[in-house]
Amino acid sequence: MLILQLCCVAAIEGMDMGLLPAVNLALQQDLGLRLTDLSWMTLAQAVAQALLAPLWGVLADRKVLRRKTLLSLGALIQGLCTVLLAFTKGFSLMLLLRILNGAALASLKPLCVGLVADTTAETLRGRQYGYLELCVKLGMMAAALIGTPMSRQQILGLHGWQVAFLLIGSFSLFTAFLIQVFMREARREKSWSSGGRAGCAGAKEEMQKLGGYFRKPTFLCLVGQGLFGAIPWNAFGYSTMYFQVNGLSDAAAAGLSTLAHLSNATGHLLGGFIGDAMAKRCPLHGRPFTANFSVSCGIPCAIFIFLSTHQSFTYYAIFLVILGLGATWCAVGVNWPILSEIVEPQSRSGIMAWESAMEGAVAACLGNALVGLLAQVVFGFNLAKEVQGKAQNAEALGKALALTSVLPWTLCNLEH
Repeated sequence: MLILQLCCVAAIEGMDMGLLPAVNLALQQDLGLRLTDLSWMTLAQAVAQALLAPLWGVLADRKVLRRKTLLSLGALIQGLCTVLLAFTKGFSLMLLLRILNGAALASLKPLCVGLVADTTAETLRGRQYGYLELCVKLGMMAAALIGTPMSRQQILGLHGWQVAFLLIGSFSLFTAFLIQVFMREARREKSWSSGGRAGCAGAKEEMQKLGGYFRKPTFLCLVGQGLFGAIPWNAFGYSTMYFQVNGLSDAAAAGLSTLAHLSNATGHLLGGFIGDAMAKRCPLHGRPFTANFSVSCGIPCAIFIFLSTHQSFTYYAIFLVILGLGATWCAVGVNWPILSEIVEPQSRSGIMAWESAMEGAVAACLGNALVGLLAQVVFGFNLAKEVQGKAQNAEALGKALALTSVLPWTLCNLEH
């Protein structure tokens, strides 16, 4: 029952990740936002998420509040922000709401991963993490299916993108209620830490604990791999727009995004099982080999997808499926299971939060945000030339996506 509830929480994160890319083009056309404006919103949310993730992890590890309460609070705030965004049309206020949204989302992944680690045997964690990431991708798929086709339509007097925000925000609010009422979590004695320190002394203790993580070579290796490995997946938020400016219809672009998310979901689940099997067969090298193979699958796929413009639906679909099935194993089959083992059980939410914070901040700056800047400033993307310069826009966005995926994955593979 617990894993099902955590999967609902994971779906919230996926829906939020997929929502803005799904309505990206509609926001530019209806609100006059530029591509760089949307990049700044994505960057601001990701930085807020990165900065606040350690705080949520510390609150959980030090037992200030029960983890179910923290999860419910995070989902509640995220849902309210998403609903308010549906009625916000100014860039400044949208930016503020995205920052608050990121601060709330920061609670979800570290707490879910920590709860799974506390309730699952080491050799079974990969598959449980796979279920969580399966639901993240299903959430992204739902956002693409809901958001993209309706984004430029009129529904009951509202823009379609507004309806999409309302629907997904309502799901988050409903999930917050379900978690608070129905989740069963073993009670833990309330304390500030094992040493009983709070305030500045408690903060100093947390910094010392973080310093201890950095003295672990395994942690450094996983963080380094994660920093580079997460950049392409963050950048792929522009893939829906890439398919649209390549001349595909909104429905076709939504179909490709849905297919990509479904393949990614299956790949994460597959990666969890493969990581567990490799760890049993070769305890010292099984999971690292899994990471090497997975990253190597992504590089050629990214080249064929983003450097070949104006191809058919079938062409893009084939490479998206290969990418999703093969390049998604690292987090669930390698990183999270290993991180769960290198610290004591009471520190698992914290180490996941720190890893998520560093990975998220770098991926946001060098992934989604950098794609917008490269496409518009370096390669000449201009939505005002959507009709006359459609080929130029497709090539510009494709080059930006290829650069922000192939290079980081190549560096990531060298670290293994």
